[in-house]
Amino acid sequence: MDRKFLGVPLVVWGTLCIVLTIVWSIFWPHQKAATTTGLRFVILRWFHALVWLLLAIAAFLAAIDGLGGPALARTVAFLSLIAYLVFLVTLNTTS
Repeated sequence: MDRKFLGVPLVVWGTLCIVLTIVWSIFWPHQKAATTTGLRFVILRWFHALVWLLLAIAAFLAAIDGLGGPALARTVAFLSLIAYLVFLVTLNTTS
């Protein structure tokens, strides 16, 4: 079965999310992280890319039968929302 979102196959969405994972692994808010260390630095450095990686995984899981399918895909997508909220809060509270 060729599952789609907004008329586009989920495999295409997953591939786009992988590309964005690579982009956000290269381009990140290094100016904000210049004075941070520890967990705050890790969140600012990697969580935006993690969001897109989790969305890619969710798209691929939803596209195939087995491995939990859409139910597991929803859980992974929800984890990406949590990672994004953590990233946004950290970004906005870092001076």
